[in-house]
Amino acid sequence: MGAQASPLLLTALIGLCLVVASRAKNTPIVIIPGVLGNQIEAKLDKDSVPHIWCEKKSGWFTLWLGILELVYPFTDCLEDNIKLEYHPDTGKYTSPEGVQTRVPGFGETSTIEYLDPSTPWLSFTQYCHDLVEHFVSKHGYIRGKTIVAAPYDWRYAPSLFQEQGYYNNLKQLIEDVYANGGNTPITLLVHSMGAPTSLYFLTKVVDQAWKEKYIKSYVSLSGAWRGLSKTVKMFSSGDNEGIVIDMDIWGRKAQRTYPATAWLLPNPSDTWTRDEVLVSTPAANYSAWDYKALFQAMNYTRGYEMYGEFNNLTSELLPPNITTYCYYGDKVDTPLTFVYGPGDFPDKDPKTVNGNGDGTVNINSLMSCERWKNQQPYSVTLKSFDNVEHVDMVKNKDVISAVEAIAVGN
Repeated sequence: MGAQASPLLLTALIGLCLVVASRAKNTPIVIIPGVLGNQIEAKLDKDSVPHIWCEKKSGWFTLWLGILELVYPFTDCLEDNIKLEYHPDTGKYTSPEGVQTRVPGFGETSTIEYLDPSTPWLSFTQYCHDLVEHFVSKHGYIRGKTIVAAPYDWRYAPSLFQEQGYYNNLKQLIEDVYANGGNTPITLLVHSMGAPTSLYFLTKVVDQAWKEKYIKSYVSLSGAWRGLSKTVKMFSSGDNEGIVIDMDIWGRKAQRTYPATAWLLPNPSDTWTRDEVLVSTPAANYSAWDYKALFQAMNYTRGYEMYGEFNNLTSELLPPNITTYCYYGDKVDTPLTFVYGPGDFPDKDPKTVNGNGDGTVNINSLMSCERWKNQQPYSVTLKSFDNVEHVDMVKNKDVISAVEAIAVGN
């Protein structure tokens, strides 16, 4: 007859198994997407439109992203419907009269997986599908329960997100997902503009005790921590994000109205020095320290007022004070300086001089999180992914594997 284990040994073994099991528990994932990274819906009841092909009345439809809206002349309809209006008497920003907007899919993942729900087969409209599907199919995560998204109206900025109740909803969502995962602290996974959007939440909305209870890891993918050069072009000539071809200044009408554009202007600091030229014209060169003169030169002083209102919301770059991973694309040509020829500024497309980055966000902004290594007691890990472009940071297999190593128990 074989030897029997003692009750004490059995108790120890059971305890060891429970410890291993607890350490191996997958952490729920909450995703905050980047600019343009989730759907926006609209409903129309307008008296006038910019083109005969534009609708005046409609039920709820996908305003962003609808493939048809990216074809001329429907591009004019999109720009007219997605712009914001500023009301100086109240200091409020709203959609134009006759346009209602809403952000669908909070607490789900569908509206960040595919930006145009009518064309999920088009790779152009896919955003976070590969990332979400990886965790669902390989590790048993459940959409809407243990892997969720917190989409937002990316036209605005953190102070307005707070007014709109977004941060209260985000806090509740994280608490709910924590409970869904068996009271397991979550992985907060953010991309692009989602990085400074979440940083405002972590440093100005919730306290340290709350963070330590509910968040295990803070993972940023190509965070636009201190702005990007492309926002300067949005104000001057508009930036079509590579979508619309051969249409000078398309997008400017709307992009100039977004608080987010002003908020994400390169911040004058040690990140963006006086020697870093953002705009070059025959008359003058302009850095992040010259916005007043730049906006005067483009005859759009309202832009400078918006800059003063929003640019300092996260400019201090306060440390999040939780375990942090900053992952970013590197060694990709990235717009840095916009050079205008005689008579071209600001109404013609400039020549672009590239620097380093991920193709969208400049390397100095992507790496700004490095300063936290000396500012918080929690670890800060930076990792670059060579030749991975900005949007591909949520699609690339190596990046997804790196996130997997953080979120999934071993």
